[in-house]
Amino acid sequence: MAEYFWNPSLMRHVFAVPEEIVDRHLRLAREDHLKVLLWVSRNGLFDAEACERATGVLASNCVDALQYWVAAGVLSGGEPVAATPTPPKDEIPPAPKPKAAARPKVHKPQLTEVIRRQQQDGEFDGLLAEVSARMGRPLGNGDLETLLYLYESVGLPAAVILMVVGYAAQMGRINMRYIEKVALDWADRGIVTMAAAEEHLCYLERCEQAVLRVQAVCRLEKPLTTATAMRAAEKWICAFGITDEVLAKAYAICLEKTGKFDVKYIDRVLENWHAQGADTTEKVEALTGKKQEKTHSFDHTEYEDMVEHYVPVYKKKKR
Repeated sequence: MAEYFWNPSLMRHVFAVPEEIVDRHLRLAREDHLKVLLWVSRNGLFDAEACERATGVLASNCVDALQYWVAAGVLSGGEPVAATPTPPKDEIPPAPKPKAAARPKVHKPQLTEVIRRQQQDGEFDGLLAEVSARMGRPLGNGDLETLLYLYESVGLPAAVILMVVGYAAQMGRINMRYIEKVALDWADRGIVTMAAAEEHLCYLERCEQAVLRVQAVCRLEKPLTTATAMRAAEKWICAFGITDEVLAKAYAICLEKTGKFDVKYIDRVLENWHAQGADTTEKVEALTGKKQEKTHSFDHTEYEDMVEHYVPVYKKKKR
């Protein structure tokens, strides 16, 4: 084993770093955390912009790092610093839509709880490392608090949370806001095991493939993105086994009646045909032909009889 020493010429100006930093936090802390800690230890005062210039870490991340060391009990003193990170422009959420029933206010854990759980729970510590790797960046304090909330308060296993993160990456929306939204939706649906998560992901894959097929058959310019359209497409293609020809015929009828692609209208048509076993164009034509014949059949002799013997009310004799 090779032994290394400080360059003696550099030892005229030194500052102390507690052993606990290496013993307990070297693995847990991020690179940004360590940079900021060294800079604060050297200067004693904290200024986010000066810290950014010296370390190359964004000012908002410098604030997060400082909060980490304060929460861990490594640093003390100073004034409370509130992190005010600005989300990237492409991640600014749209205006909230009205919901039928609002979710109760979420009380997320504090950063001190995150650090304590990270030190005590190897599975949670591994979850944080894996999520950071999959997101391709260090996790901010808000990210850490959200993951502990999903892991502890919501009760999702680490493996299921990682499946949510993988799904978000596949959808091209790998940010903590979207991950939390999907994870809470899964929890509400009772998807809290790996088996249930795998089954749900298979269902979502079927939905995606079914939607692509419906779009191709109906030659739709705009993609179908609503949950209603995805569920309907999965039912038509996977559950009913509707052929392209039958689907095209249902769309043609819908287009004639409504002038547009109407999911609900097509769904009613296909539901009716499926219930009557019309799974080919020949059977559909036979079925629709009977309906037209029944609609247009009328006894003209009976009608002429009615007209001939019709007596207006005013000519009828009063009894």
